[in-house]
Amino acid sequence: DVDFLNQLRRHLAPFVRAGRVSAWSDQQIAPGSQWFDEIRAALMKTKVAVMLVTSSFLASDFVHNHELGPLLKEAAAGGVCILWVPVRACSWKATPLKNYQAAIPPDKPLAEMTAKRDAAWVKICEKIEEALNSH
Repeated sequence: DVDFLNQLRRHLAPFVRAGRVSAWSDQQIAPGSQWFDEIRAALMKTKVAVMLVTSSFLASDFVHNHELGPLLKEAAAGGVCILWVPVRACSWKATPLKNYQAAIPPDKPLAEMTAKRDAAWVKICEKIEEALNSH
């Protein structure tokens, strides 16, 4: 599902270029780096966590234990805004994400969209900027 991450990055580019948003993903970890430490450091700086949710995302023990868990804990304390994006149909209702409003309607995941996908990305980017402005 890296294609969806790349789509998000393309749509976020004007916001990043304007300095209104900074984007980070684990794809930016350089070879030879302490990858786990870099992920933890990025999570500690996060104000808005954007999660591209698929069954693979939900199935990952690493994501559950080391990314989603800490982010949800921080969100409960008011330190992070959770924005999750339904990319593919999955069992999100069986997770703590059910308590957070999705960036787009979860019954219409991005993978099922064709002509309206770009419009959905625009709305998602606007919600990211709004969340940053309110945090």
